[in-house]
Amino acid sequence: MDEGLTEATAIFVQKDKQEWQIKSSNTGNQLYGWFTNNNDNVTVIMVHGFGVDHTSLNVHAQLFDKLGCNVLQVDNQAAGKSEGKYLGWGYLESLDLLDWIKKVSLERPDDKIILFGASMGAATVMLTSQYDLPKNVKLIIEDSGYTSATDILSYHCQKRYHIKGKLLIGGISLMSKLRAGFSYRQTDCRLALAKNKVPMMFMHGKNDFTVPFEMRDELSTCGQFGKRTYESLGVHIRSYYVDSKNYQVAVENFLEKYL
Repeated sequence: MDEGLTEATAIFVQKDKQEWQIKSSNTGNQLYGWFTNNNDNVTVIMVHGFGVDHTSLNVHAQLFDKLGCNVLQVDNQAAGKSEGKYLGWGYLESLDLLDWIKKVSLERPDDKIILFGASMGAATVMLTSQYDLPKNVKLIIEDSGYTSATDILSYHCQKRYHIKGKLLIGGISLMSKLRAGFSYRQTDCRLALAKNKVPMMFMHGKNDFTVPFEMRDELSTCGQFGKRTYESLGVHIRSYYVDSKNYQVAVENFLEKYL
């Protein structure tokens, strides 16, 4: 990690945070988030990835805190303190993100909102872009997001087990539909981006072997909206860790142009 990031993150973690709660309008689960108030008129909602919780984005959260933004770090359903039984590959989480947007709009009606997501959280914010978002949602930043659940599972089936896994993934998708209420067809970020109208930045590392870098180029060519791209030599969700200065400049320039 670049010099100074560990110390800066530790300072951010110690800042006062308000615990927010909402009930998912989709599942009824109780969801939790932590709000860091910088008395700014910009709030960044931060969505974490698969198998972790909101603390996994503390390093990124301190960046937005340093830029003066308010920060809302949420626990997805079935993660951290939030209730729930299933992860949704970004689809279920996108429905919950709509509820978090409503919560911020209710608590802070004058705030501009930025959506930031990493990995599955990146898929979440991209999938959320297909909905009719309120006008106070100004920008979206995705870091290391995949094109769809089917694509990323197929990629790892071939990489790890040297099989295409088409029937296996199809069977899992059917089980997901029966148990969790969604199929993997609903996780296609390309279809969502075709409907998006919000400026978006695509941030990926060339040494990402969890989500192949090529997915960034595929995603960033979808839809007609304001776009920025950024790349580093980092691995999965670690661009900011090893290229913090350029990463911060890219974010600042994106905010300056579109916010």
